[in-house]
Amino acid sequence: MVDVVDDEQRFIGRGFYNPDSQIAVRILTREQVTVDAAFFTQRLTEARALRQRLGLPSAETTAYRLVNAEGDALPGLNVDVYGDVVCVQITALGMKRREAEIVAALQHLLSPRAIYAVAAGGVTSREGFTTAPGLLAGEEVSEARFLEHGIQMAIDPEHGQKTGAFLDQRENHRRIGQLAFPGARVLDLYTHLGGFALHALKNGAASATAVDMSPRALERAKQHAQWAGYEDKLQLVEADVFRWLDSAPAEPYDLIIVDPPKFAASKQALDPALKGYRKLNAAAFRRAKPGAIVASASCSQAVDVESFERALAAGAMDAERRITVLETLHQPADHPVPPGFSEGRYLKMLVVRVA
Repeated sequence: MVDVVDDEQRFIGRGFYNPDSQIAVRILTREQVTVDAAFFTQRLTEARALRQRLGLPSAETTAYRLVNAEGDALPGLNVDVYGDVVCVQITALGMKRREAEIVAALQHLLSPRAIYAVAAGGVTSREGFTTAPGLLAGEEVSEARFLEHGIQMAIDPEHGQKTGAFLDQRENHRRIGQLAFPGARVLDLYTHLGGFALHALKNGAASATAVDMSPRALERAKQHAQWAGYEDKLQLVEADVFRWLDSAPAEPYDLIIVDPPKFAASKQALDPALKGYRKLNAAAFRRAKPGAIVASASCSQAVDVESFERALAAGAMDAERRITVLETLHQPADHPVPPGFSEGRYLKMLVVRVA
């Protein structure tokens, strides 16, 4: 723990210092206070109060982000809640060393059935530590069930992607689902747990084709469809999306969702990523009926909205289609970010009409 001062020794902030990290100091507070167990309890209490003000959890939605790193003044810490199970993702060495205090505070505030650690990818090795997914407190559970706008879903807290589900798309699942209509045919590319497809079916779509290369994810999506009573309307396809788009019958769809994994992990990968988005969306536009809506997402920090929009425009030209932008969606309010922190506003989803 270090204090950061200016050249006249005036206090700026207090935070974790790690000389091996890409971020040398992660500021925890702008005040000269002790960073101890009580400090973390207070920050987590404030984060919980904000979510309650946002209406989370509710009778219809029981999965939400409790802590969003810098947005909740707890850099290096993400906490997601899935019903009575909590998933903790730590990406900073200083926060890792306070893990026991954080877990104790979460137990006190939420009284969850289980608290799990989830992996954070390669960033932890650059920080100088490793995290093995597994139980931190409570009882072992094989799945954590939760509601998303009334749709029952579940995750494997120990082996799922990210913290189990992509909660940053939670509100977009509902918004895009509202763009379906009775009788609509839906194509959900990179479906993961089936969120977009299920919400479209809830809104009256006649059928949804959901494509993903992960058999584990598709098994979950199948279970969710069965719980909701949509198993006869949801077709699950295990395939690489690019290859499937190249080889599957060119059937037209009324609503298409394109939600791929991160294409650009860094600015060095920006050009190949934009080419990938162009190719992927061109293939999607070719599947769209005249007047159809395509909702296309990018979760790459290095790709800004303007560059992403140009990639889609180029894809439309390649597909010999014309698109107009209806709206731009981002992550929900339980994923707050500090002002000026553009990296925190990583998710963008363009909703376009295809002519």
